[in-house]
Amino acid sequence: MKRKHNTIQRFRKDPFWLLLIIFLYSFGLATGKEHYNREDRPNIILILADDLGYADLSMNGSDLYETPNIDKLASQSVIFSRAYASHPTCVPSRLAIQTGKYPARLNCVNHSFNGIPPETITISERLKTMGYKTCHIGKWHLGNLGHSPINQGYDISIATNKAGMPATYFYPFKKSAKSIFDVPDLEKSNSEDFLTDKLTDKAIDFIQQNRDGPFFINLCFYAVHTPIEAKDVKVKKYQGKLKDGMLHTNPEYAGLVEHLDDNVGRILEAIQKTGIADNTIVLFFSDNGGLLDVTSNFPFRDGKGSLYEGGIREPLFIKWPGVTKGGTVCHAPVIGHDLYPTILTMAGIKKMDSIDGVDITPLLINPKRKLKRNELHWLYFPISTHHFANPNRKPGGAIIKDNWKLIELMETPQGLKHHFELYNLKTDPGEKFDISRENPGIVKRLKNEMGQWRKSINAPEYTPAMYNK
Repeated sequence: MKRKHNTIQRFRKDPFWLLLIIFLYSFGLATGKEHYNREDRPNIILILADDLGYADLSMNGSDLYETPNIDKLASQSVIFSRAYASHPTCVPSRLAIQTGKYPARLNCVNHSFNGIPPETITISERLKTMGYKTCHIGKWHLGNLGHSPINQGYDISIATNKAGMPATYFYPFKKSAKSIFDVPDLEKSNSEDFLTDKLTDKAIDFIQQNRDGPFFINLCFYAVHTPIEAKDVKVKKYQGKLKDGMLHTNPEYAGLVEHLDDNVGRILEAIQKTGIADNTIVLFFSDNGGLLDVTSNFPFRDGKGSLYEGGIREPLFIKWPGVTKGGTVCHAPVIGHDLYPTILTMAGIKKMDSIDGVDITPLLINPKRKLKRNELHWLYFPISTHHFANPNRKPGGAIIKDNWKLIELMETPQGLKHHFELYNLKTDPGEKFDISRENPGIVKRLKNEMGQWRKSINAPEYTPAMYNK
């Protein structure tokens, strides 16, 4: 039995009525009810890549990687040019998406995290109250015993291991000895199977079984996190493309990016073939910037684990059939925990819990609008497994307000002195020129706002001794 087109679809041919209906739903004025009728609610698929940098897409300037399927999705979506991860590493960033809160509010400023607090309501728990069937596939990294996706509101959890990366992308997706990096639930595989493909197989099965919806899929690929592996045919392809002077030079990583792109294409094809494309919202995002050992985030500075733009600026595309105009670009700054209230609004939920994220559905309707929020914040205290491997991973915080970005770098036992850096992202998106000395008034104002924010969320305080742990 085919699902009915949602209310928005009935008015797609008339822009005036379309905008009116969206406006009324977005602000909870269309009816006195909390939600749409069941048959009117859209399916929602959040595709979250791991460690994929802003520049890792061909549409964003990669001179080696090929991403035709992701680029096609972008052409059908609103493209956010200033989308930010909530943190420069994966655990806090993913926590923010699931809870709609700054990770520092939940005392999470690095990978030392014991799981989502039981009193915190996750996005899946909210969607389930609206009749959504919810499914998590792939990387979780937000706690295990008592804190798994099943414990956090997901009806189904597939291929989620106890770590933040797989043992290998190749069959049997595990090491010879039992390891936290082994990926479960994929026993019915063979020697030719690749992990990214298998996760998509599971997602397609869920789509087909729940086509009458509504459903929510939290599809968290392990790609393109280490280990950097790809099938030989892809590696050889990119070895043949290498030229002197290229920014991107790793053929294995290029192949892994292409594996990710292939499977984004498979998801889009599956919802089309299942007949639910007109009522399925697709969001594509990454949890933090690209790893400098294997890729370049140029024109942005630095990479994963850094508060510079290369560590937190991400690709974000949102396709909402009947609402978004494909290929339009929104320049308003948005952040990972905005996805929580945005997805809930899409599902017809108008009453939000106490969260930090801002509903960005008005930007999907009109990308030229501005949000009432004036600033974004970050707080990062690296743990030893990160900062010893990459000296660029330094403890600190950051604030972005308008086009100004103030970064606070904190003292470390290794000799880093406490100081502030100021950048104008409009004139210097690559953060090449620290202009803090020339603008003491702006530095003072942003420092005050940074301090007020930390106090307001009861953020953890930093001591140099932390950096040795």
